[in-house]
Amino acid sequence: MKQLVKKLFACAIFLLVLAGCQKELSVENNMGGAKAEGTLLDSMGNCQSAIVRGSFVMDSTMTDSNYAIINVNFTGTGKYLITTDTVNGIWFVDSGYVQVAGATSIKLKAYGTPILPIASNFLVQFNGQFCSISTSTIAELDYLPTNAGSTWTYQYLPSLIGGSGPLDSFKLTTLAQYIPYNSKNYYQYATSLADTFYFAKDAAGTYYEFGTVDFDYTSIFDDIGGFIEYPYLKDKSPVGNTWESGEMDVLFGSFIGAAVKPGVAKTVFTIAGVNQTMTIAGKTLNNVITVKREIYFKETGGIGFTKILTGTASYAKGIGMVDQNIVLSGTSSQSVTATNWKIN
Repeated sequence: MKQLVKKLFACAIFLLVLAGCQKELSVENNMGGAKAEGTLLDSMGNCQSAIVRGSFVMDSTMTDSNYAIINVNFTGTGKYLITTDTVNGIWFVDSGYVQVAGATSIKLKAYGTPILPIASNFLVQFNGQFCSISTSTIAELDYLPTNAGSTWTYQYLPSLIGGSGPLDSFKLTTLAQYIPYNSKNYYQYATSLADTFYFAKDAAGTYYEFGTVDFDYTSIFDDIGGFIEYPYLKDKSPVGNTWESGEMDVLFGSFIGAAVKPGVAKTVFTIAGVNQTMTIAGKTLNNVITVKREIYFKETGGIGFTKILTGTASYAKGIGMVDQNIVLSGTSSQSVTATNWKIN
C-alpha cells in the first residue's frame, strides 16, 4: 500500500511539473509568435530620417562600422524583422523583440561586399511599408578625400606669432567646385586664413598640386609667371623613389625676412616611408606614407640650384596630410600637425 501511495505521489508531482512546463512553454511560444506592429512613417505620412555610417569600399567586406540608423514608431510589441533589398552586393538587416511600444531608433547592420564604385539606393521594408536609404561606394580609400564639406584643423608648432592667435592654427574645407585641368579634376581646399589650394589625383595613385613648389599650406615663394602642376605623392612607389617638379619663376626672400630675389625654384620628392603607423591627435593611423621634400632655388643670373629647405610630409589613407615638418636650421623646425578632421 505504501509503495502504491509513493508511486501515485511521484506521478502527481510529475504531472504538476509537466503542466507547469507546458504552461511556461505556451507563454513563451505566444510571446515569441507575436509580431510587432509599427510604422516607418511620421505623422505626415513621410519616411522618417535615416543615417548611414561607415566607409563603403569596393571589394571590402562590411564590418561593424557599416550600418544605418532608422527611426521606427512601434505601436505593438512582439518580434520585428527590418530588411532591405540587395544592391551592389550589400544589404542591411536587423531583427529583435519590442517589449515597449513607442518611437525608437533601430540599427540595421550592413552585410556583403560592394561590387562596383557607385551610388546605391536601398528599400527598407517593415510591416508592408518601404522607405529608402543610400550609400556611395568608392573604389578605394586614398590619400586625398575630395567630398565637399570635409574639414581638417591644423596646428603650427611652434606658434608662428609666439603665442595664441589666428595664425596658430587654421581650418581647411573642401569646396564643392572643382576645376578641370590637364585631364584631371582639381578640387579646391579653402583655409580659414583666406587661402585656396588645388589638389587632384589620378587612377594610377599619383597626387598633384596646382600651385607653387612649396610645402603643404606653407608658402615660401611668390609666383611670377603663374602656378604650375606637379606630383607631390605617389602611393604605389617604394621607399627611395625620387622625382622632381617642374621649374617655376618665383620671388624668394620675404618668407625669411630678407631682400626679395627673383629666380627659379623646383622641388625634389623622395618616398621616405610607406605602410607606417603614426599617432596623430590621439588616433592611431595606419598606411601612412611619408614624403621628403627638398626645395631648390636659383637666383636670376646665378649658376646652379641651391637647396634652401628640407622637410617631410606624412599622408594617412582616407585622411590626407596629417603631419609636416620643415627644417629651418640645424636646431629648429616648423611643424604643421592635424589636430582634428571630419571626412564626409
